[in-house]
Amino acid sequence: MNDILIIGAGLSGLTLAHNLKKKGINCKVLESQNRMGGRIQTVYGKANTPMEMGATWFGGVHQNLLKLLEELDLGYFKQKESGIAIFETMSFEPPHQYFVPESGSSSLRIKDGTYRIIEVLAEKIGVENIQLETEITQIREEGEFIRLMDNNGQEYLCKILVIAMPPRVLLGNVEITPKFPKEVLEVMQNVQTWMSGSVKFSVEYSSPFWTQKGYSGSVYSQSGLATEIYDHTNFEGSKFALKGFLNGSASSLTIEQRKIRVIQQLEHYYGQEATQFLSYQDNIWDGKFIKSKDDGFLLPHQNNGHPILQQGHWGNKLFFAGAESGKPYGGYMDAAVNAANVVSTQITQLLL
Repeated sequence: MNDILIIGAGLSGLTLAHNLKKKGINCKVLESQNRMGGRIQTVYGKANTPMEMGATWFGGVHQNLLKLLEELDLGYFKQKESGIAIFETMSFEPPHQYFVPESGSSSLRIKDGTYRIIEVLAEKIGVENIQLETEITQIREEGEFIRLMDNNGQEYLCKILVIAMPPRVLLGNVEITPKFPKEVLEVMQNVQTWMSGSVKFSVEYSSPFWTQKGYSGSVYSQSGLATEIYDHTNFEGSKFALKGFLNGSASSLTIEQRKIRVIQQLEHYYGQEATQFLSYQDNIWDGKFIKSKDDGFLLPHQNNGHPILQQGHWGNKLFFAGAESGKPYGGYMDAAVNAANVVSTQITQLLL
């Protein structure tokens, strides 16, 4: 039996395990996928350019995340924004161009890729305490304990369970006994999952030709398949890419169709050099562990950080973590860290 089990090896689950280990409290992390990170996913192109398919940016207001980065000795740098930006309203009109000066309030990115924070946390926790490809399908309260079952029929018993996954995804994939009270279910069913349905892409290049032409790399389009585009050069200025978001219709296209459309759009803005790319990557965030089966419309960040998600349940044997449980920046990396900090404090007070 494990005293504490954590479902989810994303930023929140791993931060929680790290916090508990610092207090001398051991736990085991169970992850349904074959990789850690959750909505943090850094991939590498042909020239080993780090390209973010998931969580990327944060800012100076995100103090929970900044404190964790400092503790883990991880550096960060400013997103490039200065130069000529492009704004396109209609495909049959020339895109508008405007100059953006250097700003002191730029977005920030983690050196060496966002996934680096996941790697360092895993090293601190110990990989032997993280179990991948373990999809929990049943959670049952049994007196003083909680019993879990995975998709292979393996059972796990614990005294405290922390669920570090989006509430709607939990309800759509896991059988929970007894059911949560009506007021808890009502909140959980209406917690918007950040990034659900998003499509992110990145195009790798051998040189930053857009910068050499005076462009910032920033594009905002109301007519193209790519709705937002940003410079994605690494910290050292030695690896180059353009990265951004595709509109919702992109999920109905094949990856080859998406690639062709994106390259055509970049050529429209920056010229023939845009067709000389090294690699194209994209990711549709619509899998079962991010997009719930009945994923109807909810407002962005709806019910993120709700008080019900920040309190103990089943007699303080069950807690919620994850980006949707934290505040005040629900859905973002900072909220994932906040949720982990809140739960680790609650568990520490119970056990120590």
